[in-house]
Amino acid sequence: MANITQQIPNFLGGVSTQPDNQKLPNQVSEIINGYPDPTFGLIKRPGFSWIADLGSATTYATGHWFYYRYSSTEAYVGVIKSQTIQLWNTNGTAATMTNGTGQAYLNNGHNDFHVVSRQDQVIIINKTVTAAMSSSTVSGSVSATVDSVANLPAASSNNASIIKVSNTSAAADDFYVLSDGTTWNETVKPGVPVGLNNTTLPHKLSRTAVNAFTFSTITYDDRAVGDAVTNPEPGFIGKKINYAFFANNRLGLLAGDAVILSQPAKGENFFNFFVNSAQVQTDADPIDLKCGSNKPVTLTAALPVTQGVVLFSQQQQFMLFSDSAVLTPTLAVIKSISNYEVDPVVPPVENGTSITFINKTTDYCRVFGMQTQGQGASPLFVDLGKTVTQYIPQTVSAMFSDTQNSFIGLYGQTSSKVYFYRSYTEGQQNIMRAWYSWDMPGNVQFFVTDTDSVISVVKGNGQMTLVTSQLNALPTSTTTVSGNSSFDFMVAPTSKTYDVTTKTTKLFVPFELLSNLTPVCVQDATSGSTESGLFLTPTTSASGGNHFILTGKDYTSVNWKVGYKFNFDIKLPRMFVRNGERVDYTGYLTVARMKFSIGLSGDVQFKIKPREETEFAITGDIFNTGYSPLNQVPIEDSNVFTVPINQRNNNYTLRVFSDTPFIVSMNSAMWEGNFSTKFYRRA
Repeated sequence: MANITQQIPNFLGGVSTQPDNQKLPNQVSEIINGYPDPTFGLIKRPGFSWIADLGSATTYATGHWFYYRYSSTEAYVGVIKSQTIQLWNTNGTAATMTNGTGQAYLNNGHNDFHVVSRQDQVIIINKTVTAAMSSSTVSGSVSATVDSVANLPAASSNNASIIKVSNTSAAADDFYVLSDGTTWNETVKPGVPVGLNNTTLPHKLSRTAVNAFTFSTITYDDRAVGDAVTNPEPGFIGKKINYAFFANNRLGLLAGDAVILSQPAKGENFFNFFVNSAQVQTDADPIDLKCGSNKPVTLTAALPVTQGVVLFSQQQQFMLFSDSAVLTPTLAVIKSISNYEVDPVVPPVENGTSITFINKTTDYCRVFGMQTQGQGASPLFVDLGKTVTQYIPQTVSAMFSDTQNSFIGLYGQTSSKVYFYRSYTEGQQNIMRAWYSWDMPGNVQFFVTDTDSVISVVKGNGQMTLVTSQLNALPTSTTTVSGNSSFDFMVAPTSKTYDVTTKTTKLFVPFELLSNLTPVCVQDATSGSTESGLFLTPTTSASGGNHFILTGKDYTSVNWKVGYKFNFDIKLPRMFVRNGERVDYTGYLTVARMKFSIGLSGDVQFKIKPREETEFAITGDIFNTGYSPLNQVPIEDSNVFTVPINQRNNNYTLRVFSDTPFIVSMNSAMWEGNFSTKFYRRA
């Protein structure tokens, strides 16, 4: 048998559910709580800091959560549930709400709302409400009819009179004029509905001050000219509005197979869906178009792109565009561009220059990337989830994107898992395409990223909790726990007490205790301390207030951070001898050892389970015996750990594991072993 050594260049290939002999060298079988980074390698995800308990889980369960960013220093998380809307600043402060309760338009649950924001307004759509015209009609009466403008009587002698100008026998060229005592001005026909029923249309949430909001109906412009023929009701009347977007300084609404864009905004007024004149069509009139298709079409989402607006239905995609790049009633066109199935509940997201959407089977979820091309060209599509078939469950109910960090994520409110796909490209070369998952400290109700900040709401032990993290504050400092935290609900104790009799220290915490997670107390780096980075596993109690309990001595003088551990868990695939793209799965391979190149990291464990035997762990200690620097947490810049295996490649499983409250960075690995071709010559 020949001795052989092969390298795993990095761990940036992410998860693959393909057979092990089909995986790429840098792909693994599972990544839990990892974060692939082209600079630092496969990193243990950052921990989440506890910000605030938002209320009981029953109050906001199955609510529709949303994010509103007013400025770079002011952002909010909100929820709609049971005729109530509530917002919290991302610093945990509850916003003052005016008209925030008892609102019939806010009835229903998680998948029944769509929210879009612009400056100090948040537009809210209830997708179960049918849009209607106002029951009020235009007052007055028509005093006379003339067949042309030339035959109008003097305006001065007919003040406040309304006259119909019929032009021809066709109703399409009729219009109405009203005398102001000096001139005749175009007006609306008496008796027609005055406008829209505001209570059945999208409502708004207005920011009135920092941490202060008012919920109200929107005042939509009334019909000012014409009649039901020359100034018809908008295409969303009698239908349920599914989605809203902004494009070309217009507010767009999707209803059924129709897309309706308002008149261009005047200031911040995007809410005029009627024409300016019954006599002539202008570029400033609303745009009201339908999608022509042989298939049933219900538009569910829209994303503005360079070429126009991509419209999504469940079985077909369309492009709303204009050859002049300016959308007007005369120039706007809708054409079909593709026929992919798209989930009607989870809206597509934009990620830089591409669009990501999903569709679902009965068991799992497919993820597709879409790249729009030049005018008239079909989009390019790629099945992003092809190598992770059945990895993403069909229970996911929301998707988000982070353009700056090049990833998308999916989650569902009944699970603690968030699934990510991250890519990194240099020129035409894909440096990284990786699937991975995070296991959050509770069922994920909401998850979003904003300029490297991660904001999430999780449900655990009867509470909705707001937690936040920072993505790229990862392995940059070894001086504080806060800068390298890899535990959740991180917060300083609200108070500390010591009982001399029982020799117990109580660290009181501001959050509800979580029975399904392991608590941890970590000493932050402190000048002059010999125990910087010390971490202990306490017990917990809710008696006399939620607190962690440490025994043995008085710890009240220690600068503690408290929270809950989470597991960084990487399952490696079976090793094979590789020669270029060829994988030799017929030979006899014994793996003697693996050597892991570890970057900035705390202690890490390598868990080996031989077939039919008990799993055992080998701990990689970052500091040599007798060497432990003071005033810093136990993290080292780099290390190489050797893991003895001495098993056939099909006779064991190997996991890289860490539950310490410190970072782990996996850079690369090598394995050494003995290989036999079983006397067969390789061609």
